[in-house]
Order: sequence, then C-alpha cells, then structure tokens
Amino acid sequence: MPEAQGLAYSVDEAARLTGLSRDLLYDQMRRGNLTYIKVGRRRLITRRHLEQFLDIGAY
Repeated sequence: MPEAQGLAYSVDEAARLTGLSRDLLYDQMRRGNLTYIKVGRRRLITRRHLEQFLDIGAY
C-alpha cells in the first residue's frame, strides 16, 4: 500500500490506495470485516482500520 497521508478515507480513496474494488470494500464493511465510521451519510475508513483489515505490520 502506498504511504497513506490522511487519517480517514472515503471508500473511493481507500479503493485507490489499496487497489481493491469499491464493491469488495463495501461487501467487507457489510460483513463486519472492515470497520468504518459513519459521518452523516458518508462512510469513512480510518487508516488504522484499513491497516487492520489488510493485516499490515503483522509480520
């Protein structure tokens, strides 16, 4: 994953950063595998939750 700059990302931004599709990210959020926060109608994925989902730093 390229060096992330923000603290939280829209689903589109997270998809661009990770190379994963928006559909996959939405599906994983729906299944409870990817934690997100809701701000109004927007879903934001924090950097920490994205890293946990991708299991970055586990090695």
